[in-house]
Amino acid sequence: MFLIHWMPEAENEYYDNLNFWINHNQSNTYSLKIISEVEKMETILSENPFIGKRTNYQLLVLKIVILRSFYIYYTVSDNTVSILAFKATKEDNNKHQLGI
Repeated sequence: MFLIHWMPEAENEYYDNLNFWINHNQSNTYSLKIISEVEKMETILSENPFIGKRTNYQLLVLKIVILRSFYIYYTVSDNTVSILAFKATKEDNNKHQLGI
């Protein structure tokens, strides 16, 4: 099994998205659904980290989709999956320096 490690920027993006949906919907229901799906995907990644689609061949960055509305970008090295970014699918693609 692989260890899941959230990079600080990705973790901040994740919490920012959760807070956005709590404020936008005036409810935490959708944010709880996001959390549940992210936790499921963490389990899947820990068992099979290479299921994602490669988005940056030089940096070996992969991505997976959560709820058709979010991307998790990550790399795999040794026994660790490092989550680099958590983005809404509609966000600006030039936001990160990773070519994602």
